[in-house]
Amino acid sequence: MGLSYRQLILSKKQTNNKIFMKLKFLLILMSVTTMLIGQEHVCTRIRPFNDYYCCDDLNKIAFPMGGIGAGMICMDGTGSLSNISINNKPDVFNEPYAYAAIMVKGIHNGAKVLQTQVPDFKLFGMPNTGRGATEETYGLPRFKGGEFLPRFPFATLKLEDEDIPLEVSVTGWSPFIPGDEDNSSLPVAIMEYHFKNNSDVEQESVFSWNSKNFLKGSGSKSIEAAKNGFRLKMEAKAATSPDNAWLTASVDDNNAVVDHCWFRGGWFDANSIAWKNIAEANLINNAPVIGNAPGASIFVPFNLEPGEEKVIRLQFCWYVSNSDLSYGKSVAKKSPAFGKKPSQGKTAKQKDLSGYVGKGLVNTFDPSGDAQVGTLTSPEFLADKSYLKFRIGGGKHEGTICVNLKFGDEEIYSATGKNSEILETVVWDIRKYKGKKLTVEIVDNATGSWGHVLADQFILTDKRQESIDQPTSSVFVLADFDGDNYEKWVASNQDDKCKTGKCLPENIKFKPWYASRFRSIQDVEKYMQLHYKDLKTNSELFRDAFYASTLPDEVIEAVAANLTILKSPTVLRQHDGRMWAWEGCNDLGGCCAGSCTHVWNYAQAIPHLFPALERSLRETEFNQSQNQEGHQVFRSGLPIQSQKHDFHAAADGQLGGIMKVYRDWRISGNTQWMKELYPRVKNSLDYCINTWDPKHKGILEEPHHNTYDIEFWGPNGMCTSFYLGALTAIVEISKELGEPYSQYEKLLKKGKKFMEQTLFDGEYFIQKIQWEGLQAPNPIEFSKGAWNANYSAEAKALLKKEGPKYQYGTGCLSDGILGMWMASVCGLPEIVDNKKVKSHLNATHKYNLKKDLRNHVNPQRPSYACGNEGGLLLCTWPKGGALSLPFVYSNEVWTGIEYQVASHLMFKGEVNKGLEIVQEIRRRYDGKKRNPFNEYECGHWYARAMASYGLLEGLTGIRYDAVSQTLFIDSQIGDNFTSFLSTESGFANVGLKDGKPFIDVKLGTIAVKNCKVSGKIMDTIIK
Repeated sequence: MGLSYRQLILSKKQTNNKIFMKLKFLLILMSVTTMLIGQEHVCTRIRPFNDYYCCDDLNKIAFPMGGIGAGMICMDGTGSLSNISINNKPDVFNEPYAYAAIMVKGIHNGAKVLQTQVPDFKLFGMPNTGRGATEETYGLPRFKGGEFLPRFPFATLKLEDEDIPLEVSVTGWSPFIPGDEDNSSLPVAIMEYHFKNNSDVEQESVFSWNSKNFLKGSGSKSIEAAKNGFRLKMEAKAATSPDNAWLTASVDDNNAVVDHCWFRGGWFDANSIAWKNIAEANLINNAPVIGNAPGASIFVPFNLEPGEEKVIRLQFCWYVSNSDLSYGKSVAKKSPAFGKKPSQGKTAKQKDLSGYVGKGLVNTFDPSGDAQVGTLTSPEFLADKSYLKFRIGGGKHEGTICVNLKFGDEEIYSATGKNSEILETVVWDIRKYKGKKLTVEIVDNATGSWGHVLADQFILTDKRQESIDQPTSSVFVLADFDGDNYEKWVASNQDDKCKTGKCLPENIKFKPWYASRFRSIQDVEKYMQLHYKDLKTNSELFRDAFYASTLPDEVIEAVAANLTILKSPTVLRQHDGRMWAWEGCNDLGGCCAGSCTHVWNYAQAIPHLFPALERSLRETEFNQSQNQEGHQVFRSGLPIQSQKHDFHAAADGQLGGIMKVYRDWRISGNTQWMKELYPRVKNSLDYCINTWDPKHKGILEEPHHNTYDIEFWGPNGMCTSFYLGALTAIVEISKELGEPYSQYEKLLKKGKKFMEQTLFDGEYFIQKIQWEGLQAPNPIEFSKGAWNANYSAEAKALLKKEGPKYQYGTGCLSDGILGMWMASVCGLPEIVDNKKVKSHLNATHKYNLKKDLRNHVNPQRPSYACGNEGGLLLCTWPKGGALSLPFVYSNEVWTGIEYQVASHLMFKGEVNKGLEIVQEIRRRYDGKKRNPFNEYECGHWYARAMASYGLLEGLTGIRYDAVSQTLFIDSQIGDNFTSFLSTESGFANVGLKDGKPFIDVKLGTIAVKNCKVSGKIMDTIIK
């Protein structure tokens, strides 16, 4: 009889304890030897998962700090700063000349940079090292060693040096509060330096933070004054230049003394005098100078009695409101939204309108569709009645498609349509403004799907229940739009009414969300001063709840490490708050644009932690990125707007999006949101059927583009499982809405049968390569619209022999049943036979997981895993049939795919096999060779790695359905555990205690009417 999972873990821990005791004894011996021979700091141990990093493990650590879509500053494992990426794009090798230091008076070697020793790799081979690394701080004294403990969003470095009679540590962090996307998107980072006097005498010390102006750009540099600090400034000639940038460094101590201008001279004068002032505790207070200053310092003197402690908070705020960033091909040039007179109903290409009064209305779809923009503003009117009533329809885009009521520049009310051509009544109470002059503006500043507004019948009345269709004589009609003109309303046919910052006036470049929320760097600074305590408290609540989990250490480490992706430049939030993202980051720019649907399928963190942001991705996919035929552009434009549809749709991305609509609906509980998207979702699925399953077999038969950047020819387990998942989702959604679904149910039954009988080889799911008898042209002709296919003479010969290039045929594909994993994490039933799904996953573990890759051939991109490292290969051919040119990337190892297989194995009860895969990943990201907080694939901080969040549900089955207010638990790890749950309305610790479910809400609220444990209704213990 085999050991249980708990017994195995206990056995592992007991074994590890014995090993650690032996290592501890050896370490003591080594330490004694070190003292005897006079060598420096020595440290050796086997690092457990989710524990401290030390020694060489610190070398590659770069822990991201910053807000979602706001830019990033990394805290290195040594305590230095790196990867300064605040200009709306990554800058991976941007290591500034900046450092914190401590000077303890009366101590030999008492002045040191608050960092550990410089890693060897930085001394040679990095940029500028061949010239001596003149722009680095490497030559300054540092602490001898340290230990780095990540507890996302916090990370603490404990510094060690026998010269310094203080206990010293630094904690880096930035706000991260699930459900609070705005406070989690602030352009800030904090370093808290903690000092404790462990000696028996008073210690007099000076803390300092010292920096050159490291802002990049073509403008002029200067250093300004800021409260208890200084502000780095880069100012270009044009106000709209992306080179305009500000970064403020300040402390929370009013005793701070600031040197705004280092010594000005030649060679290394500034650097030398700056260190001299630190070492001699010279508290220089030079005022700001006109023009560029070599650098600046903040000094904080303090005394500590024995046992006394002090924390100095160093805070960074930045503000870079402009960029040169855009992506995509806009569908059409913008044209005026308002003609010379109101519309007389609908246009030829518009669905039937209803709800307007009389002959005319405002209809910005007329005459040319959604590509029209502008603003229509009423004359000022006296608010001499109690209510303003009107009708509105059209798009639901807050801030860009709306009707606003304004008092001067103040926006009092705003209303939108509901993605409907039905005009509905809105009533605004204006009694507060009685006797004042107000204006109404009708705004159309969006060009995507539902990028139009409908408005009519503006009346002022003292009766809230006044009939808007047949108003009484006491009503004042502000506008009924039944005449031949807009009367005194003024049309501005450029989208220039953007004082709120929610729209982009004639600007096709990206603008970050925080620039709409804050007007200046000073506003950011003030906000942090006012809200610092709450931001930290709520971030700590998340940290403590997440790390209260009793799940395996490697799982906690993997999930937390990849949450740092949300603080990296991979993720952006545009001016109106909607999310947009790269797949990952190149060294100096984003990598693979457009919130790529097939890559972001895997990322399961955001839908639970920040559901509103995730829903904004769905809205983009099904509105701006989808045309009338249902074809989706799988890379959305930036700024978000409708795009040209001149390339294949991505089958896995588009079908996955349908499952994610179901998931996001159940997470949010917002049935109205789902209902409004439903027609677009149905249109999308119908397109998929007509394009890839025109014969209605329930399988994807025609060539279909996918995440491997190629087209699969013929039915296969991977994409057909997506098809079945999407069909399941549309059936479930249609049932909720009372819509017909029988045609989808028929396809689902056919596809299930084909998957289980034809695509299952007895052990795993395969591909049936097919390229003849299809509607698509032959592969040679078809390839002319594909990426880099190139059917050369040699490739044509191979086509006759093996079929189209880049297939997998009889291979065991790690993604071979991916659609069923998507179904599970989306809360849908896995329609494919459970035993066959489990068999495929076990085969993937058996054939594709390698513990040593030294004999593995990978002519593609080997640095993700190679040599003596382990990893899960994308595909193998254990039964023969390997193709000469299988799909590109097939020989590689991708973290995101490893995580989805690992969590899917856990769903099926194969916990140890799943953990084996997770362990191999985290061994690769050990801090020695790779950054533990940057699991890369096609770029740094690759989005697909957030598949790791699925490990939580895979192990515990914990899922919250906000529609039915049901908490689900289906544990694969026994009857006693604690895990973490994040929902739309709050986050909590959830688990089982002696088989009984409990929930302990830490922030917000989570209403639980029902709890199902392994399918059985049970009472929930509310803590």
